[in-house]
Amino acid sequence: TPPHVKLRNRFAEGLAAYRAQRWEDARRAFETALLAVPGDGPSMTFIKRLDGFAAAPPGDEWDGAWFLEKK
Repeated sequence: TPPHVKLRNRFAEGLAAYRAQRWEDARRAFETALLAVPGDGPSMTFIKRLDGFAAAPPGDEWDGAWFLEKK
């Protein structure tokens, strides 16, 4: 559907910005994805990660890996 196409495109932009550590660009893209399809789980997950990075950025050597801390 058109909303899902918009979601896919904005999510891809957000993911690219996230991997490049362009946090604000990533947040805007994921938030725009959520406007297209409210409740999108992956977009919400990345926004939560960005909230954590605001308090404790991963550093320049970060390779994009994410480690689960609980099951």
